[in-house]
Amino acid sequence: MASSKYLRQLDGLRALSVAAVAWSHWWVFSKTLVPWGELGVETFFVISGFLITGILLDNRSDAARPFILKQFYARRFLRIFPLFYATLIVALIWGANGVSESWYWHAGYLSNIYFYLWGWQGQLSHFWSLAVEEQFYLFWPLFMVFLPNRFLLPAILASIAIAPIFEIGMNLFFPGYSDVSASVLMPSCMDALGMGALLAYGVRKNYPMKRIVFALLLIGLTGYVFWGFSSKFAPVGRLAEDCILGWLVFSATEGFRGPFGWLLECPPLNYLGKISYGLYVFHNFAASMTMHMILLFRSPPWLMKLYDIPSVRILIFAGLTIGLASYSWHRFEKPINDLKRKFPYPSGK
Repeated sequence: MASSKYLRQLDGLRALSVAAVAWSHWWVFSKTLVPWGELGVETFFVISGFLITGILLDNRSDAARPFILKQFYARRFLRIFPLFYATLIVALIWGANGVSESWYWHAGYLSNIYFYLWGWQGQLSHFWSLAVEEQFYLFWPLFMVFLPNRFLLPAILASIAIAPIFEIGMNLFFPGYSDVSASVLMPSCMDALGMGALLAYGVRKNYPMKRIVFALLLIGLTGYVFWGFSSKFAPVGRLAEDCILGWLVFSATEGFRGPFGWLLECPPLNYLGKISYGLYVFHNFAASMTMHMILLFRSPPWLMKLYDIPSVRILIFAGLTIGLASYSWHRFEKPINDLKRKFPYPSGK
């Protein structure tokens, strides 16, 4: 696999992941056996760990390490901060539920800690994973850029192993709010982020990755059968889940064949993957925005009855979210994102 080539199927996987998260928030009538929201977020984490670690490993060199960090943080700033803070400001002005009491936590990318301490609140509940990502971006480059080569693999493996131990320990000895477990804290998410990092490291060391990810798949399936449905062993079950997702993400980088490969590479899904950051940021506001428009324009009773049909409501939410994310990408995010050309990596990747 060429590490610099455009991985089209990863964009398709991003689109499916954000769809899974949105579905879990929009379909609120009954619980399902499949934890769609968790799977979607965990897939994002594995992809993020894979891509970020790959970039850092491709560019680490003795002469340019401080320069690499400067370029990395500048590029992450341009990609993430503008939309995040613009959305937070609009939500604060709009008076979105719960924002006025907690905006400074979100502004500091501490949403996950806030929810762990005081529980889910407001329409920014999905910001917990954005906080995890940003916390990961802050410390992980220091390890991947400055650690000696012989310590890179042990550091990655340790991050994966420590995650369930940390989560179990926090839940036992420092429990947060009753309905939020320590799974939202960044160290607890390092099994997924570290799994992506392990894939990136293995690719660059020319390990027999197909054998390794097949072993991960078997381990993950076995572990999920034993621990995946137990709340008591949820962190272990999530680690098993991440082994399966590691196989999925690596296979997408290699390219699935057949119907699933065609699905991941179809242009509409690739486009949704390209704007997936906006989709994720906006999707949790869709319900309140739709209701606000219905009340504002004094919609007739027949329209309200139509809105009460779950499938119709989800289609409305999806259309609104995609429209906002598309407009944001072309008019706001992309022009800023294009400034990353001023901060190139030494490798050009």
